[in-house]
Amino acid sequence: MMDAMEALADLLRLMDGALGEAGFRAAEETPDPDEKKTRLSFVGQAGSLRLELYDGKAALLYCNRPAENAADGDFGQLALSLLDLRNADDRDIKYIAEEFGEALREKFTPRKGGSAAAKKLPKSISKTAVKNGDAYYDAFSFANSLTGIFPELRAAYKANFETYGEFLSEEFFQQVGNQAIHETIRRNDPLQMRRMFNLFNDVFENGVNEAQSLIAVTILGSLGNDQTLLANCVDYMSSDLAPVVIRVNKILASPSGNTFRTRLAHPPLYKPKREKRPGLMQRLIGGPPPGSLGQ
Repeated sequence: MMDAMEALADLLRLMDGALGEAGFRAAEETPDPDEKKTRLSFVGQAGSLRLELYDGKAALLYCNRPAENAADGDFGQLALSLLDLRNADDRDIKYIAEEFGEALREKFTPRKGGSAAAKKLPKSISKTAVKNGDAYYDAFSFANSLTGIFPELRAAYKANFETYGEFLSEEFFQQVGNQAIHETIRRNDPLQMRRMFNLFNDVFENGVNEAQSLIAVTILGSLGNDQTLLANCVDYMSSDLAPVVIRVNKILASPSGNTFRTRLAHPPLYKPKREKRPGLMQRLIGGPPPGSLGQ
């Protein structure tokens, strides 16, 4: 279990550069009157910042007023991430520090020229929006959430978008994502498996067709019908996801699945302005056309 103050100290160390670029320095602590949050405070010419840990979350908050004139209700959220201190490790802290550092640079660091802004990562769909029925997970949001579990994939995730100006999900998972996921399945560590499949189950239930296809076909469908690997997954997959994954693996392992196996092994080359067509999962098992969820 990670101590809250230890976690904040590590976040502060990793965010030091971004805080300095944004013009903030550590300030005298502002204690939480209810003692439910562990907090660090910062001040700068642009206003006040707070870095807080509470209820399994890490939050970066901002107010454009000086700290002495700012009430709790004046602070708005710049960034929020899940952080379970009972199970957190250095990779989780590093990922959150990078995410919060990006939020600071986006808010306070002027951009030079138009090319950087043109390649700015789009905003990921939040779990709150999904729970409220306002949105569905897309492929980009799914991959973004996955980098919270595998921070080592973050650089490749950004490079994918920056290279093409959009996120090519199949290429990302074929090149780097599947390797980390399949290795986790082989190790079968209960904690890591629960974290990973909680995400898979949520996105499969509340995602658009492309995100569902990534999970059932591109990722778990490429297990090669390996019964040991599938058995490792069964206890963690939802009742909706499990039968689809098992069926896809059987189809891909059959003689008639050669065409689909070739497609999985060799994703199509990038072509700008591609026309939308039924995804791989729809052609394998049927289903509504892409983007029909939430209509």
